[in-house]
Amino acid sequence: MSKEIARSARSYENEQLAMAHMPALLEPHGFSSVLAKRAHGMKFVEAKAADGKDVRFWLKQGWTGPQKFSAIQFGLFSEPGAAAFPNRHFIKFVEARVASAKSKGASHALLIHMSEGEIVNYVALEVDDVAEAYRRQMALWPKRARNTKTPTLWFEDARNVADTDAVTAVTDLELPLSSIGGVTQEPKGTVDVKKLTAEQEVRMRQQAFRLRVGTRCGWRCVVTGTSVKEVLDAAHLPGKDWRTDNQAEDGVLLRTDIHRLLDRRLAELRDGKFWLDKALRQGEYGELHQRELTG
Repeated sequence: MSKEIARSARSYENEQLAMAHMPALLEPHGFSSVLAKRAHGMKFVEAKAADGKDVRFWLKQGWTGPQKFSAIQFGLFSEPGAAAFPNRHFIKFVEARVASAKSKGASHALLIHMSEGEIVNYVALEVDDVAEAYRRQMALWPKRARNTKTPTLWFEDARNVADTDAVTAVTDLELPLSSIGGVTQEPKGTVDVKKLTAEQEVRMRQQAFRLRVGTRCGWRCVVTGTSVKEVLDAAHLPGKDWRTDNQAEDGVLLRTDIHRLLDRRLAELRDGKFWLDKALRQGEYGELHQRELTG
């Protein structure tokens, strides 16, 4: 199931959300100037740690979905007959991918599991430990590491099935994000089971909502037409609840100051138009009164 979900039409949205969620994930652990981007066919996250050190994560998205297991895959072999390849062939393939990430500046790797547009689990490693974890899984759990014919690294599995302890090959090497961020000095393998705070989860839901609404509205304010992403907010339509209604059709995209007017009840969206409070109709916003919404 999970592999099919990962390759579905929603995979592009999940990738965009994963990259958009990086500030919410990293900033509470001491990071700043967080920037996620694609380069050379890989995803990276650049950030500055609390001690001023530059950190570059290789971002790997695991199988997506509500299930309590996830794994990352490293691509497909270009040669036929992968099912018959020796274990060493799989290991060399993974080592080559790690070397490629390192050559592009990655010092660490961040493996994430997403469900319903939010990150529900993650593992941070030193980038060389990605290959080390894979070698350990191949040595003790080769069936999982090969996944029939695809190099696969399991980092989460809470099911009651055989070989779930394969994830310890990864979690024993896991680094707390706060250690990478220069806030603490905790050793590998000491990460709490509950990693995400309620505040982080709220921020991710808000970001997911913004991305969906922004895509539907063509990244333009439906009142002013402004197209600068940095000053655009997703606002819920009248009658929609931010706790439960967070799909694309539940909101519109507004310039930040326009959104603030709505929040302070100095404006409203009514009958497909933007209505201003009487006190503002003669001022600089006056020309926007009763303007039809474009989205």
